[in-house]
Amino acid sequence: MIHKWMLQIFRRRVLLAILILIQFGIFAVLVNQSIAYSIVLKTIFTFLSIGIALHVVWKKGKEAYKITWILQVLIFPVYGALFYLMFNRQTKTRKLQNKLEKVYHLHQSYLHNDQSVFVQATMQYPEHGAQMYYLQETMGFPVYNQTEVKYYPLGEEYYQAILEELVKAEDYIFFEFFIVSEGKMWTEIKEILIKKAALGLDVRVMYDDIGSFITIPKNTKKQLMEKGIDCRIYNPFHPVLTSSQNNRDHRKVLSIDGKVAFTGGINIADEYINEIERFGHWKDTGIKMKGPAAWRQTLIFLELWQTMDENLLESEMNLLLPTFKTTGQPKKTGYVQPFADSPTDTQNVGEQVFVKMIYKAEKSVFINTPYLILDENLETALILAAQSGVKVKIVLPKIWDKYLVHMTSRSYYRDLINAGVEIYEYTKGFMHAKSIIVDMEVAVIGTINFDYRSLYLHFENAVALYGVPAIKDMIEDFDQTILESERIKVEDLSQSLIARFAKRILRLFAPLM
Repeated sequence: MIHKWMLQIFRRRVLLAILILIQFGIFAVLVNQSIAYSIVLKTIFTFLSIGIALHVVWKKGKEAYKITWILQVLIFPVYGALFYLMFNRQTKTRKLQNKLEKVYHLHQSYLHNDQSVFVQATMQYPEHGAQMYYLQETMGFPVYNQTEVKYYPLGEEYYQAILEELVKAEDYIFFEFFIVSEGKMWTEIKEILIKKAALGLDVRVMYDDIGSFITIPKNTKKQLMEKGIDCRIYNPFHPVLTSSQNNRDHRKVLSIDGKVAFTGGINIADEYINEIERFGHWKDTGIKMKGPAAWRQTLIFLELWQTMDENLLESEMNLLLPTFKTTGQPKKTGYVQPFADSPTDTQNVGEQVFVKMIYKAEKSVFINTPYLILDENLETALILAAQSGVKVKIVLPKIWDKYLVHMTSRSYYRDLINAGVEIYEYTKGFMHAKSIIVDMEVAVIGTINFDYRSLYLHFENAVALYGVPAIKDMIEDFDQTILESERIKVEDLSQSLIARFAKRILRLFAPLM
């Protein structure tokens, strides 16, 4: 039986798709008619295309993006030029960045930035000191100690831990996910959130509109607000051709009282806990942080939340600030550095961290990722590491969720394998985990995929771990995953000239995937 909310979602999706197609149709008719009846306009568009191509070459930016836009402009002179102008008008993005700057400024005095911890961490892990400095001093993400980290190798275990911690909440619960979907997972979590809100806790829920566009009813926000839960939908989708719709909130953050925080690749949907089957067994991972680093994760949640506030109040920050008790001898928990990435600024934080880690590797680089669509920086780093004797292993899904994206990922296999990179595909189902482990002692886990969307277009978050005991669990899980995966060899890849040519063409348009 089809639920009423499913019919509502279907109608909404179809209606918006029709509206967008109508816009495309009107746009195409107007352009074609204008060119057909006016030599002057045709000449203008030709010179406009040449000017845009030169502009793309001249301006700063990723070479891969430049090549993609230049190809579109030159192959489709009129439409390519107009779409470039349309999708590079970043007025809304600039406004958002201005709001984020105000939020960053407000958060500065609440970071709990202990310089002595940074000094200790860089002394203990000098080879990664530059990365710690970049994240802390340049980007504002301090290094923390005295934070216990628990690793969860499956969504089912992660979910149970979330339920256990939610019922312990005393002051507030901050919830931010890319996808929220009707089902067992959301029903049980929502029930706890409603109960906690009824007890007077500050409960806030935020989800991305595109991520949750076809998975929950349109009136979910209204229903939550009626239950005392403050709910916000990030970047509501409108059937208007605009570049800002590309910038999605791909973060996964759950903060409880600012003392406990969760993150990883897992969304709030039943396939993530294998309650339902999509693309075989769903392999995903996450972590729980307990201690000062959880507070920094809370601030990451507040970044986007507070861009939707009319006023930024220090009094609110003071109320949210947790107190951490230090008793006895400090625990050897290693060092934890939560960080986030934004598409509105000029810093590609996620990529910078990945590149730095790979270049510093001396023994091994282990990567889990659902997608492998690399720019020249990451591809060069991986190839150079493998050619320098570093054992580089990458696990991707055998069963794909997006055919073109999977084929584009596979287009990188040959060059990487020839350089000595070991590539595996998870045979049991879909690999959705996002992590990198270097030399068995430093790791990053979070929401960042090895693709253009995560690295340049989405809001993302992750956690860098240095000498954290949980890294041992991550390595054991990676080794087990390898046993459940098929190693890909060059001879396994298609030798067809047409297939190889098609994959190379896909590579040219990879930045748009």
